Amino acid sequence: MQNKFFFILILALSFGLSNASAQTPKPKSISAGVVNGKATSLPKPEYPAAAFAVKASGAVNVQVSIDENGNVISASAVSGHPLLRQAAEQAARQATFKPTLLSGQPVKVTGVIVYNFVANKNNEEKVKTLGLGTVLFILHSSASDLGKLTEIFGPKGILEGITEEFPRFAEELAPLTSLEKAPNEKRLEIVDGVIDSVLTKLSGSDIWQFEMGKNFGEFMSPFFRAGNKDEIDLSEFDESALRLNLTKINDLINSAPPEFPTDVLEKFKQFAAFDDQKKILTPENLQELWKKLEALFETISPDSTK
Repeated sequence: MQNKFFFILILALSFGLSNASAQTPKPKSISAGVVNGKATSLPKPEYPAAAFAVKASGAVNVQVSIDENGNVISASAVSGHPLLRQAAEQAARQATFKPTLLSGQPVKVTGVIVYNFVANKNNEEKVKTLGLGTVLFILHSSASDLGKLTEIFGPKGILEGITEEFPRFAEELAPLTSLEKAPNEKRLEIVDGVIDSVLTKLSGSDIWQFEMGKNFGEFMSPFFRAGNKDEIDLSEFDESALRLNLTKINDLINSAPPEFPTDVLEKFKQFAAFDDQKKILTPENLQELWKKLEALFETISPDSTK
């Protein structure tokens, strides 16, 4: 009888334990950490206009809940720039994932989607190195007569005007401090030294941009020196030198780096096409040339010609 009792007791305990095991509640959801790599669709967030205006950038972490079917049912930004959070949340809600299985059954998942916002650069910022090359080679060609250039940069003077525009090269541009007070025979030496220093800091596509700026600056130099006269004396211009610069610009266009803005490149093509003209220095051709230049400047910096 005693053995039978223990046998029944063991059976009862075994049955109870197996039942207890079967009735252990499954987790309603699991935490999966960063889930970017698990998404089947991860739309990119839009870059808000307000964020662009202040160049807001950086990572935004969005806490998400994903249902058993892999759809995001809630999204809340927990870090990142305030102007970027709403856009990140909206993008996160459109993400989809493969269902997550636990013991063969789909479960809800909590995790984090990380969005990295990079401030979009406008054309003026994308062609900064070209602009620097243009200015330096206008200086190079006009070193003996800085009056017009001083007018362009305003009361701040040449150095402050350039370093304010190109802070990345402040150290290399520093010798220009002495340019306006230096004797004429020293000015070209100063500018050449600055150009050499800038070149040591360039790499990749910046070298191409600087070379394009060199030829563009050399082309523009005589027009800067002529100033805003009602009537320009065309006999003071060297037609062959202008044509040579346009030819070099055309050659560079053919080797433009892929990241260079295509709309700016197209305007350069239209401008440089003037090397096909039999004569550049006619009133009619110069008028058309200035229209092409205005279109180029407007594409680089909207409203700059107004």
